[in-house]
Order: sequence, then structure tokens, then C-alpha cells
Amino acid sequence: MTKVNFQGMTKQELRAYVLQHRDDQEAFHALTDKLREEPGIEITSTEQMHELIEARLDEADARDAYKVLEEIAGLGTTPFEDIKRELGI
Repeated sequence: MTKVNFQGMTKQELRAYVLQHRDDQEAFHALTDKLREEPGIEITSTEQMHELIEARLDEADARDAYKVLEEIAGLGTTPFEDIKRELGI
């Protein structure tokens, strides 16, 4: 079995890998190392790391949902502004 090269992955690729392989502790630690390298982020505990990752995942989920809403609105069935208003965004 070939070992995955986490250091060769971008942060986005590694994040996607971790989401698909949630039990892979080595991948999780590689992701935390990449996040620690970001300027302005000081990680002092495992709990903080989990909170940071969850916040980033929530942001990504919101962006993905917004993109889907734009695509639905593009179908012409309901104006995008109406969809946003109904959802309170």
C-alpha cells in the first residue's frame, strides 16, 4: 500500500482528504500542522484546533450552500433575491 504524501498536498487537498478519511489521525495532524503555519493563528490546545477546523468547515459549507442557491436561482424558477430573503440571508 502506498503511503499518502500529506506534505505534498495543498491545504485544500488535505482538508478534502481529512473529510473523506475522518479516522486518519496522521492526516488530521498534517492538516493541523498546515493550519499552524498560517500567519495570525496561534493554536494552544487541541480543543482550540477542533474549534478552528469546525469554523472553517462551517464557512466552507456556507459558501457551498450559497453557490448552490445561485445555481438554483439561475434556473429561473425563483429569483435569487427572493430565495435569500426567505432564508434570511
